Amino acid sequence: MKLLSFARKKSIVAIIVVVSLLLIVNAVLIYHNKNIIIKNAAIIHNSEKISSQVDQLVVVLLHNLEMGIRGYGVTKDANILSPALEAVQQVDPRFDTLKVALDSQRYDVAQLEVLHKAFHDYADFVMEMKKTADLDSMKTFKEMMKEDRGLQVFLKWIDIGIKISDYEKVLKAEANIEYRSAINNNLYLQIFILLIGLPTLGYVVYKIQSDEQQRLLLLKELEENNRKYIFNSGTPLVFNDPKHVIKNSIVNLQQASEFIENISEGKYTAEWTGLNTDNEALNETSLAGRLTNMREQLKQMKREEERRLWTNEGLTRFSEIVRNHQSKLTELSNEVIRFLTQYLGAQQGGLFVLREEESGSFLELTAAYAFDRKKFIERRIEIGVGLIGQTYLEGETTLLTKLPQGYTYITSGMGEATPGCLVIVPMKYNDKIEAIIELASLEKFEDHHISFLEKAGEFVASALQSVRTTEKMHELLLTSQRQAEEMRATEEELRQNLEELQATQEAMIRKQEELDSMQGE
Repeated sequence: MKLLSFARKKSIVAIIVVVSLLLIVNAVLIYHNKNIIIKNAAIIHNSEKISSQVDQLVVVLLHNLEMGIRGYGVTKDANILSPALEAVQQVDPRFDTLKVALDSQRYDVAQLEVLHKAFHDYADFVMEMKKTADLDSMKTFKEMMKEDRGLQVFLKWIDIGIKISDYEKVLKAEANIEYRSAINNNLYLQIFILLIGLPTLGYVVYKIQSDEQQRLLLLKELEENNRKYIFNSGTPLVFNDPKHVIKNSIVNLQQASEFIENISEGKYTAEWTGLNTDNEALNETSLAGRLTNMREQLKQMKREEERRLWTNEGLTRFSEIVRNHQSKLTELSNEVIRFLTQYLGAQQGGLFVLREEESGSFLELTAAYAFDRKKFIERRIEIGVGLIGQTYLEGETTLLTKLPQGYTYITSGMGEATPGCLVIVPMKYNDKIEAIIELASLEKFEDHHISFLEKAGEFVASALQSVRTTEKMHELLLTSQRQAEEMRATEEELRQNLEELQATQEAMIRKQEELDSMQGE
């Protein structure tokens, strides 16, 4: 027993000693490998820097010399020449820097001297070309350009520069090998230390993991309930970070509070941050989804209320206009088309009133708003001809979002444009069409716009019937004064017309009472 106990104690000491020695060796090797890594990293950096400097001889110096002198020869612009002048000044400093760097790598710079001379000679040649250009000797300048000495420099750079680049690649590759070797040595040593330390730390790790599992289960349950009842972002479930889970819950509750506050203040543009089409289905029953649905319902109710108020206000104002100008057809037509065009935000409008003659019926343009001259000249439209005549026959509203080519144009001081939408509405009362209104707009007419036009058309049609009846009575009265004998012969017909007028006026009175009642509401 004593021997076994002694062995256990010695083994523990041995393990401690071994672990200590391993840690010391690990520290020494890490320091050694660190120096190797730093050394080779510097070699790699210098090689990349030298390669970049070699490339810039062409990319910067040669390019600026070529483009600067050519552009200057054509434009005589000093700004275009400035890059070439800077390149001339940079030739010697760049090559001197490159020579110092290559000397530090024990590279034979004899060939670099040859390349240096070629660049230097070309820089002098560029300055000669500048002087030639300044003297306006374009013929000599063109001959100097045809020599294309820049190409000769470039070919020499390819011959010498590639050798330098290859040399740097070899140095970089060797440094990379040593760099990777040092890193791998550190890695192997760490793995070895890890394998030795794992048995010792096994119990501690087990205990920590056991406690961690309990904590993760609680966090997972909290995050799942947060997604289920408040907001599900649709992202992968993350519950191993307590700060993230708690912060996410707090943020969702704050956002719910702010969202409800905005809705209660009538701010229906409020958005739930993070809610989109990708995770919309996941939040149908969550608080975020229900609040968003409530917001959409309130927005829809608000839009419907605004449209209802817009329609009622427009009909009230329109009925007032009709009532004030129903005695004269011209004034009524002008006021009707002006108000409807402006109230609906249209850019053009025209009112075509039905005319009935012995030769037949037709539609006559009695008022127009911002029509172009060609359109305005077409005052008479036969029944069934064109969009307006066809609308009269069908008796239904026509809505076009793609107008026929050349149908009409909206003109302004800036030019002209084709309307984006055209609506043609028959104005009828008691199923009888009295007029056709045509409106053109750059924007599309909504359903409530068309409904408003159709309701307003009833007022206009009723007024037109009254005007037409009044005009007809006036003509009959004038005829009776001129032809007393015919008046007795047509007394029965006049009585019937008077009865029709009375019926129409009664209908107008009833309609006016309805309008007054609507206006009162």
